[in-house]
Amino acid sequence: MNKKILTLILVVLVSFSFLSIVVADNLVHNDNNTTHHNKTIHNNTKIQNNTTDKNKTDDKPKRYVVAKGKGNNIKFSDGYRGFILDYSKSPAKSGDIFQQVSTSKVSDANTLKLAIIECYKLDSTNQIEDIMEDFVTTGSSDTPVGKAVAASHQMVSNHEVVKINNHTEAVFDFEALKSVSGNESDYFAYTVSFRAITEDKNDTNQTNNLTNETNTTNITNITHSTDNKTNATLPTNSNNDYWDLLYNALYNSWKPLIGTLISDFLIFVNAMEQLAYMFNALILEIQYFIDSLLRLLVMLGSIWQVLEGLLKLIESILNFIIGLISAIIAFIQQLLAWLISFIQFLIDLINQLLAFIQGLIDFLKSAYNYLMKAFQGALIIIIAFVIFTVGAFIYKRIR
Repeated sequence: MNKKILTLILVVLVSFSFLSIVVADNLVHNDNNTTHHNKTIHNNTKIQNNTTDKNKTDDKPKRYVVAKGKGNNIKFSDGYRGFILDYSKSPAKSGDIFQQVSTSKVSDANTLKLAIIECYKLDSTNQIEDIMEDFVTTGSSDTPVGKAVAASHQMVSNHEVVKINNHTEAVFDFEALKSVSGNESDYFAYTVSFRAITEDKNDTNQTNNLTNETNTTNITNITHSTDNKTNATLPTNSNNDYWDLLYNALYNSWKPLIGTLISDFLIFVNAMEQLAYMFNALILEIQYFIDSLLRLLVMLGSIWQVLEGLLKLIESILNFIIGLISAIIAFIQQLLAWLISFIQFLIDLINQLLAFIQGLIDFLKSAYNYLMKAFQGALIIIIAFVIFTVGAFIYKRIR
């Protein structure tokens, strides 16, 4: 009975050992794929493949971000914190729009990145604004951070993972922001997140593989010893060594699995942090869209007010023109009525003159007829008188 139980335990132990080896091998493969992405910066160590990482960062699509404050040290809508680069220009104010550009366009960009990183490594984040002002204006800083930057010869890319202490590392991302209007200063911005440092999985897995091989050999030897001594009873020291060996084998078998679970949990937490960051960025983009929409509505309202005033002006001009045309038409109508009245007066005057002339002509005709009749009567009288006188004369002569 004891042999069967021991054999079952050994089979289970060996199965878990091989399972742990497979899981550890997959974990090592995943670590090798992500080694260049999550590399750590150490003092006096030059960053490899800096050009490739920089190009990858610079090739991302340029976006526009909105300032979320006013001053030399402000936040932006993409979650980055920015510092002013040109003190001869006015600082940004809330609502100003900036375009993401390559950090290579900023002079001494590597020095500014090192200054920000050293502020976190030397726990001087409360002085970061003053230190950045020193580096922007003079190119150096008379502080421990400035001395660390001056002594460093590292080339920092736009995405770096920096070891802060033995338990924590910081993930930095850098960008340059160019003012769209050109009236405000450009900004150098960064964002940082922290995560716990896990053990080197490659060394752990190699150690576990060697331990599993050793344990398998020991367990095989114990099995053979048990088969050879079926009716024998193991001494007390052998039992203690056996249980110690069994405990160590179980511990070494489960340790990679537990480490894998912890690593997966940390990866899940990191993914949730990235998801939260993406969700926050989405909310900021939505807020920026709503702000832009509100500004558009305000602009449309202003345009509508201008158009309304213009329409009122056009309406007033049209009313004035209509009134002027009505007045001109009324004046023309009055003028035509006056002309018609004048012409009618002239016609009546001419009619009166014609009537007067006709009357005068009729009067003259009547007078002429009357005079002719009077002249005829007088002539008859004169002729009768002459005839009577001549007859009287002749009569006297005859007598």
